[in-house]
Amino acid sequence: MADCVIGMRSQFSAEKARRCAVMEKISAEVVSVDPSVTKRGCSIGIRINCSEIDKFLNILDKKKIPYGDIIGRGGRLG
Repeated sequence: MADCVIGMRSQFSAEKARRCAVMEKISAEVVSVDPSVTKRGCSIGIRINCSEIDKFLNILDKKKIPYGDIIGRGGRLG
């Protein structure tokens, strides 16, 4: 399956999001993002399998963890 990257506003938010993902048995990794690829200029993100994106975004919303663009879902990754 393809990977998606969710842009995060800060390193702290990215680490918090990664820990939440791991607790829900979602494989997640903090990665660097080229700021020119995102609308908000995010330079850090979380890489997960695209098949888990909806579940992961629900977790972020419930935990009130802010996030930015989703890269990869529409073919923009890589």
